[in-house]
Amino acid sequence: MSSSARTGMALAVAGAAGGLTLLAGGVAEAATATSHLAAAPQICRYEVTASSLNVRTGPGTRWETVPPPLRRGKHLGADCITSQAGWHQLRSNQVGKWVSGQFLRLLSHSGRSCRYEVTANSLNVRTGPSTGYSVSPPPLHRGQHITADCRGSEAGWRALRQSVPSNQIGKWVSGAFLKPIRGARGGVEAGAGGTSAASSPLLAGAGLGVIALGGGVGIAAFRRRAQGLS
Repeated sequence: MSSSARTGMALAVAGAAGGLTLLAGGVAEAATATSHLAAAPQICRYEVTASSLNVRTGPGTRWETVPPPLRRGKHLGADCITSQAGWHQLRSNQVGKWVSGQFLRLLSHSGRSCRYEVTANSLNVRTGPSTGYSVSPPPLHRGQHITADCRGSEAGWRALRQSVPSNQIGKWVSGAFLKPIRGARGGVEAGAGGTSAASSPLLAGAGLGVIALGGGVGIAAFRRRAQGLS
């Protein structure tokens, strides 16, 4: 093998190593981003059970109150995990403030949202997770695609998140009339999660770099053969 051919091969190997290093770096960064997402607090939906529930600046009665108080039946979003004293930090209404978990009833875990197709001819949207709550028009129709909590209430009702009128966000529909929408590879499409390698600019860029590198090596080899160097 001539010296020019050996030099070309050495450069190709070095370029391939660099491409693999870039790819590994993209994977590592994507993993770090995923770990950060996993560390985010999971949000749950609650109903206030006290006639008047004080909101406070910290997790305890020694902290200052923040008006207005929350009324019985009010639905709110707050961290699923509590403080040591059983207080929850709010994620809706007075965001970042605190209420006592003693006066909250868990409705559903809403940390993740999923896509569904309506299977009923006409599906009522309600203000709470049962038929005992009032209807919030308009109804949903068969074949309509909506986004709602992946995990429902104990009775199987799910809070709406997207693809419905703004006045219905946070309202409820029965999960018995919802069919999960499957992605092209068989996975449930989630409205708020899931990072794939294909969706990562770093990984996609690294992959394209390796493909381009492979093409460059092929062209170099072709030119060497044409010149009688290999």
